Amino acid sequence: MTIIMKLVVYGQRRRLGCLQEDGSIVDLNHAYAALLAGRGVPHPCEKADVKVPPCLICFIEEEDEGLKAAKEAVAYVKKGHKVGPDGEQLVFKGEKIHAPLPSPASRIAMVGANFYDHSVDVAKMQGRPTTVEELKRQVAAGTYNAWGFWKQARNVVGPDAEVPYPARTQRLDYEVEVGAVLGRKGKDIKEEEAAGYIYGYTIVNDLSIRDGPRTGGPDGFFFAKNFDGCAPMGPCIVTVDELGDPYGLRLRQAVNGKVRQDGSMESMIRRFPWWIAWLSRDMYLYPGDVVCGGTCAGTALDTSPVVDGKTKPDNFLKPGDALEASVEKIGVLRTTIVAKR
Repeated sequence: MTIIMKLVVYGQRRRLGCLQEDGSIVDLNHAYAALLAGRGVPHPCEKADVKVPPCLICFIEEEDEGLKAAKEAVAYVKKGHKVGPDGEQLVFKGEKIHAPLPSPASRIAMVGANFYDHSVDVAKMQGRPTTVEELKRQVAAGTYNAWGFWKQARNVVGPDAEVPYPARTQRLDYEVEVGAVLGRKGKDIKEEEAAGYIYGYTIVNDLSIRDGPRTGGPDGFFFAKNFDGCAPMGPCIVTVDELGDPYGLRLRQAVNGKVRQDGSMESMIRRFPWWIAWLSRDMYLYPGDVVCGGTCAGTALDTSPVVDGKTKPDNFLKPGDALEASVEKIGVLRTTIVAKR
């Protein structure tokens, strides 16, 4: 029996679940307790709380042991078991799915200019054209600039969220990205070992204010990247063993049903292990931290010509716009931009 682990946070109590192909959700903690009870194990609920805890970050910290137990629990439910040891419901439909942000303390690192196609298009629009070959030469020589920024966890919203249009902008941009969720603590991590620190992958839509100098917004780059709802995330985390090689995944972004971004992770300039090593220099990374790998071509910024020193506003988001950020094997993350109330 094939068990695909798409981890979600669901319901009013924000419990850990596994998203099924039909849209239903298996409560992993209750399902594992039911499995243990079916085996005659004493105190099944207490033991399930340890091995398959109901909160996402605690479950991630259980690493492979927790995943193995959770897969057994889902298989148990698929055999027809529907009730936990104390009558708990095991399968839910129609429940709200929240962002799979492991913890309010999770740090969200966003890497900059990390796709060849996007970087070439932005350079062209800004009047400093380059080529993929030139960028590869700079990477090989170690002269290609590595940079990024942090998104604050409180700015994360989940699937089907409404994001208020920031009052200070006329140019709100979008970027579909894959976020690597870390499962282990580490500092000064070697690049050749860094892949082993990744627990799974999710989708993040990097919303940005693009009005100011260097497209960093009128108040600077940090504020251009941090405002309420600027980091839609979800709908799930797919574990590394289920997703496989992430570097061939297709990324797409549609606005009001029209595809704006259509690219591939093959275009990444530096892959996740490089960034994990770079970010962990002299600083611990923790389970639940997220490293987003950048975006492909097709953003409003790299499709908008510059006129009199400003990007034309036509391609940027407006209140009422509906976004669909999708990544192969992970899912679709839907967001609506609304007028600020």
